[in-house]
Amino acid sequence: MDAHVRIRRAEDSMSRWTVDKRIFGKFFEMNGRDTYPGIIDDCIANGSFERWHSKRRKDGTNLPWTMRTEIMYRDTPVTPGIAYPWEPVNGGAEAYEQPEGGVHGKQEWKRFQRLKLSAPCDRRGIVQRITLPDERTLAYRATLYARASSPQTRLHIALEDKGGVLMGESVVKLGEEWTKYEADIVLRQGSPYRYADSPFGEYRFSLTAESDGAGDVDLDWVMLASGDAIEGVFNPATIELLKRYHVTSIRWGGNYANEYNWKDGIGPWRQRPVRDNLNWGGLEPNYFGTNEFLRFCRLADVEPFLNVGFSRDLPPELAAEWVEYVNGGADTPMGKLRAEHGYPEPWGVKLWQVGNESYGDYQFGYTDSIDFANRIQTYYKLMKQADPDITVIIAGEDPMYVDYSEIPGQPPLWNKRLFEIAGPDYVDGLDIHQYTRGIRDRGLRQQWLRDNDADAVFYNQVLVSYPTQYESLIRELKGMAESYGFHPIALEIGEWNLEPETDPDWPKAEYETMAHACYVASMLNAFIRQGDAVRFAYQRDNALYDRAYPVDMRPVNPGNDTSRLYAEPFLRVDTGWRHLELEVEADGFDMPSTWVRIRPMDNIPYIDAAAVVSDTAGEIVVFAVNRDLTASRTLRMEGDWKVGDAKWIATLQHADDPFLRQEDWYAANGYRLSAAAIEEGADGLAELAMPPGSIARIIIYLDTEKGN
Repeated sequence: MDAHVRIRRAEDSMSRWTVDKRIFGKFFEMNGRDTYPGIIDDCIANGSFERWHSKRRKDGTNLPWTMRTEIMYRDTPVTPGIAYPWEPVNGGAEAYEQPEGGVHGKQEWKRFQRLKLSAPCDRRGIVQRITLPDERTLAYRATLYARASSPQTRLHIALEDKGGVLMGESVVKLGEEWTKYEADIVLRQGSPYRYADSPFGEYRFSLTAESDGAGDVDLDWVMLASGDAIEGVFNPATIELLKRYHVTSIRWGGNYANEYNWKDGIGPWRQRPVRDNLNWGGLEPNYFGTNEFLRFCRLADVEPFLNVGFSRDLPPELAAEWVEYVNGGADTPMGKLRAEHGYPEPWGVKLWQVGNESYGDYQFGYTDSIDFANRIQTYYKLMKQADPDITVIIAGEDPMYVDYSEIPGQPPLWNKRLFEIAGPDYVDGLDIHQYTRGIRDRGLRQQWLRDNDADAVFYNQVLVSYPTQYESLIRELKGMAESYGFHPIALEIGEWNLEPETDPDWPKAEYETMAHACYVASMLNAFIRQGDAVRFAYQRDNALYDRAYPVDMRPVNPGNDTSRLYAEPFLRVDTGWRHLELEVEADGFDMPSTWVRIRPMDNIPYIDAAAVVSDTAGEIVVFAVNRDLTASRTLRMEGDWKVGDAKWIATLQHADDPFLRQEDWYAANGYRLSAAAIEEGADGLAELAMPPGSIARIIIYLDTEKGN
């Protein structure tokens, strides 16, 4: 049988609500290279020469590149007297200092970089290994502040390739006072050295000084941007990718939200403090603040979602001021401040959230569910006073995060207590996160295979198919919320993705594979079917933030094309789309208990299908995914129309192997998107063969003129 789908256009099969296009959002957090240069086009780390922040890990290590810092090369040594990750050029430790002062840096104890020239024509300096998007542009602009104690001091601002060959240089003469210098550098050609076979070239950015006499050269606040940066600020490739892959909304939040004071990121950049990134390590220069995020969203044509931190250091009054700064008129105190910063018109942001995973002991502001449910009421009240028209989503907890439960091993009480104590008066919606990972312990994974007489492919298939169980959890959560007066609860799936834990020699449903794309499709199907509640969803996938990075770097992956394939119909302005309930009979498998977060569940269908119908019922779109990772399956469909009245157009996304990795930056070599032949037979049945780990979008035009 595989899967047999019957399509009925009866009124009781069509939802009264429309599917919200904001389910095709992306999550963004301030860490690593995702921000700089992923959004703000600055290719330098620690350009203000501050003391580096190394986050101590639970295993006791605190290497400077630990966690998701902005360090590109993890063999960069720590050199006394030099700000990390800069390295020396022609000088020992005695030639360098980091005195207090300068023009930009940490609020309490800013520092700058000093070079000591000990003799005439003694050229020395500092260098940082970086990557540049040299296939996109050869033009770059460096800005910095500098001064020199000796007259006739010259500063060489240079870009060399990884091998040390000079590719471009500018020389400026320094004065005795702090002065801003700008240097336009055009590379002779792109670097022959590629970072991990990517479009990014490997370079050395150096600042070296020479003088006619001995003396000191002081450097501060260095930036290096590409010449094609939009408005001189924003990464053009990221904006183009977000548009191309139909991202509809961006949630700015995550762990960092609970330590972020929004006032650090407003006003002139020179006045913004550099902060230690306490969550992820490294430094946050705060170039990317409120107005930059909102301007970036407008350029990318996405709706912004702002996440307010929840902690004693970030009180409700601060949250309310942020709302007023963003949405208040210029006659309000904070609106006036925004206007002074160059943005006279209110931004009109409607989507706000309080807290982020506040149930977790790894979070700043971590607390228990009772305390949280009581304290968020003040946040809600004051934020609504600042703007009654905003939607305030409150941080909840995944219903199966039993490892973070008040009762170990039992479903958490967090959401229940939030509904009981705060209720609909203080909760416009609930934020929950889903990271599907499987079994973390290697010994337990091996035991799972033995207990279930399974192999590694089936283990991956369980994880890929987990969205079916997740949908049942959403239904249960909706039911609980309804008993407390939510009709229905608005859900924001604020972070979600599959990050499978596997043995090194196992196949793995990683981002780069069609197996992973099948998980993406399955989650989107669940969001569509539960669209009365799931109004917003933000996938954690950083591939569209265009940058090189030793962590979490990959070409655009199959799942991005899956999201694009799904989102396309919802971008149309001539129709809304209602969920269309399908009658489905399908072969399936039994899902065994998998660690503590996946409970046993029978008859998980291999082929999962969801559908939407246009306002006029003249168009139907069916989304289907074959989650069988070893065998092809056949999808059979029939409708309640006469044979010949419909025109069918199918697009199939598939690969030769569901675990084949997409590793080419320039072409899709790990998967294919192609038109698929599909026609009704005389019996009214239309059939589509679906290879293992494949996805299909079938558009059915009942208005055949539109179909043509």
